[in-house]
Amino acid sequence: MTLDAFSQSMELSVEAPGTVDGFNRIRFHFFRDIEPIRSQCESLSIHQEQPAIAEVPGGLVHDLQPSFIHHNDALVGVYDNDNQAVGASVRVRGDPAERGAGKKETRFDGVVQDGRAAYYLGASALHYGHFLLETLCRAWAWEQYGGGTVPVLQHAPVRDFARAMYALVPGLAEQIEVVAAPTRFANITVPFPGFMIDHAAYTEFKAMCMRMAGRVLPRSTPMTEQPLFLSRAGLPDLAKRSLLGTRRLEEFLERHGFLVIRPETLPVSEQIALFNRHKWIVAQQGSACHTRLFSCRPTNLLMLTKKRLNANYILCDQLSEGTAHYGNVCWRPELGTSARPGFNEPVVLDEEKFLGLLKSFDLVRANATIDGPPPDLASYKRTWIEMAKAAITKDTATRSRLLRDIEVVSASLDK
Repeated sequence: MTLDAFSQSMELSVEAPGTVDGFNRIRFHFFRDIEPIRSQCESLSIHQEQPAIAEVPGGLVHDLQPSFIHHNDALVGVYDNDNQAVGASVRVRGDPAERGAGKKETRFDGVVQDGRAAYYLGASALHYGHFLLETLCRAWAWEQYGGGTVPVLQHAPVRDFARAMYALVPGLAEQIEVVAAPTRFANITVPFPGFMIDHAAYTEFKAMCMRMAGRVLPRSTPMTEQPLFLSRAGLPDLAKRSLLGTRRLEEFLERHGFLVIRPETLPVSEQIALFNRHKWIVAQQGSACHTRLFSCRPTNLLMLTKKRLNANYILCDQLSEGTAHYGNVCWRPELGTSARPGFNEPVVLDEEKFLGLLKSFDLVRANATIDGPPPDLASYKRTWIEMAKAAITKDTATRSRLLRDIEVVSASLDK
């Protein structure tokens, strides 16, 4: 049995996408109920003014792991000379107004005294998307306010892609130091983040991203009508947001003139160039879509999603020119498992709806079809079991629930 038989019907058609006031360049396709999206968008905002900057004389940057020092469940990176938490250094997730006052910290041992002035870049992030939205977003003030300071990061290592990004900000990459022990500096410049997860973003951050892009783009990069597909097929089989049949999808799109690329195989400069060269970009929801922040031209993004959206993609699209289309064309069949299984379950593409979107934008011929049978339910279950088993070792708190769910899915596979 193919998974088409389990596909869920959606009320909004390709011809009548959902929209939200104030988000007029974003379209929502095949979402049964637009109200949750509207409510989500109402909590988001784009700020035109410059973010705040805190100057902290005698400030301390700690080296403790994020699990040990929190400010109302948010990581605090900088403390003043009285060991009071500096609010501007908090890793912001959600509305900052909901956080209480920072508390005094007393657990710093072996503090290093450093007579230099520092510029706080935040905590190192190993994941591309988290790096862009939670670490790089503090570099917006470096060119104007970083002179004479040493840029500091917490929690090594700094990944290669991060260094490549920092290299596009003049004078930054070659000076970065990672704090290896609690260090008190003569002064710390703490820029407020230019992006706040699930809440807001600043055009100042987007302006920095465009300056970075300008340093790697040829002066007259032509735009192409060839659509681009960002594939996740090269990621590990157990990667988050696994889409069954992605390689088959790659072959179909290549036959219809798409340039199919796997972003993780390309240098950062080439990824940025692609987002400035192609008028249409199609991608499954994932951090590669955040590279749109470096687009200096209007582009159109078609993102393949599930019914639940991540607000950070919407914020990135609000900062960017062009239109973004969210297509609710990824889903998972009902397996009788827990509502919250404890890992990102694999999803299946609703090929009929996906083709409908491509045809409505003239990205494929009107008679285009995807050759060969789509993944069947048994293939989905086997992939699900493999991913669930891998998740057991990563999150022991969900162990018993996952073991029960694996037993349920395995039993259904044997029938």
